[in-house]
Amino acid sequence: MNADDINVEDGGLPFDLERIIAETFVGEVDYHETVDSTNDVALAHCRRRAVDGPLLVLAAQQTRGRGRGANSWWSVAGSLTFSLIISPTGLGVSQERWPQASLTTGLSVCLALDHVVPGIRSALKWPNDVFLNGGKVCGILVEVAEGSTQSLVLGIGINVNNSFVDAPPELTTIATSLADATGREFDRTEVLIALLKQFETQFRRLAANDPQLPADWLQRCALRGLTVTIETPTHRTTGRCAGIDPQGALVLETVEGPERFFGGVITSFE
Repeated sequence: MNADDINVEDGGLPFDLERIIAETFVGEVDYHETVDSTNDVALAHCRRRAVDGPLLVLAAQQTRGRGRGANSWWSVAGSLTFSLIISPTGLGVSQERWPQASLTTGLSVCLALDHVVPGIRSALKWPNDVFLNGGKVCGILVEVAEGSTQSLVLGIGINVNNSFVDAPPELTTIATSLADATGREFDRTEVLIALLKQFETQFRRLAANDPQLPADWLQRCALRGLTVTIETPTHRTTGRCAGIDPQGALVLETVEGPERFFGGVITSFE
């Protein structure tokens, strides 16, 4: 490993950066103690230069984390916030499968949590959240970076050691953390390494068109069997969720028959 592969700003170092590079497919780490948004930093990297191998933008804390649409991510000390720049073509992922990157990222998080918190089932809330014990534990924002080479930025916010006991009231009933679920604290380097290993494995499965991958999405679907309302720019639809199809679309059984959604905002589910 070369010291040039690691960039550290602001002096704090609560992560073992050398171990992260040694044990995962990450080629570079850009670490910040505090940053507005790791995705914004990652996108800036892509505008400045070609990012050939996986580059990890890691922050001890981010202050303006972004979610889908106008959503934001509540980030406090103890959470794990990072963005991973990958070249899908470098991993063999064809461009027509890029829309499935969010589900693949979510599945990676679920499988990593199986290792980190064994015995506690995690689930995918289509299209970009991961639930643990019925509460949101992870949010995902995937963005396409237009640079000299086209890359994907996988933005991840996962609640690790940050307890929701003192969270804003609107979050205490819908969110959780690994610490809240287990009653203990975690080594964030260990959690991050588990996640990165799964990202490599699952994106290589996506590249290989693994026929089992859609079945894994379906098995983890938190909305399956529930009555779901989804809003798109033109419609508001309610139906019983039949799951996620092989193309990554959410399938709702409505009074007019099955409908497939590749995008939209889930406004309610019960």
